[in-house]
Amino acid sequence: MYFMTPEQYQFVKKQAKKILNTYTTSKDQKVIQAIQALVQEEIDGKITFLEIQQQLVLQPIFDIQSKEQLELFLKEIKQYVEPFKQPTEAELKKLFPKDKKLKLPKLEMFDWQETSYLSWLDSGTNRKYIVYREDGNLKGVRGTFSNSAKVGICSVCNQHAKVGMLLVAKKGTDMGTYTKKGNYICEDSAACNEALSDLDKFTNFVHNLN
Repeated sequence: MYFMTPEQYQFVKKQAKKILNTYTTSKDQKVIQAIQALVQEEIDGKITFLEIQQQLVLQPIFDIQSKEQLELFLKEIKQYVEPFKQPTEAELKKLFPKDKKLKLPKLEMFDWQETSYLSWLDSGTNRKYIVYREDGNLKGVRGTFSNSAKVGICSVCNQHAKVGMLLVAKKGTDMGTYTKKGNYICEDSAACNEALSDLDKFTNFVHNLN
């Protein structure tokens, strides 16, 4: 049944908005057809279809001419998105054993079909936690997060957004020494997930922190 990941769904969402924008701004059929062909090429390069029915599910994208049609299309295709497997509280605590008073987010509040990675901020300690799956294994990083109160480019989703600096401390080669690695990421992790349509950028980000 599933044939899309959350990041692929976000990618298709962007392409659908591109189609809508084209119909809104142009009446030239050649322009519309050119954008439709480009979107088809982009989708084929992003998603591997195992059967023709899966391709047919996305076909209505090429006729989206109103916001209502866009919303209906996105609602219809969302059932084919494999959700991020919700971790248990025990699994999360095991990821961060040094944090004896780990404050967990309300997991029931997340839309797992629009979540490529789980993240939350403990405002009491200014620690930001990032949890993801790699090769089926649950992994996590945590660091101190400083709001910058400025708009910049997020290292995870590559979009312009309100960003802050995430700094992760790692033990150095000499005893008692630490090195810090970090970069600017979105303050709003839900918005970051919605903007994330290329998981390679996220993977590179977390690997650079380790």
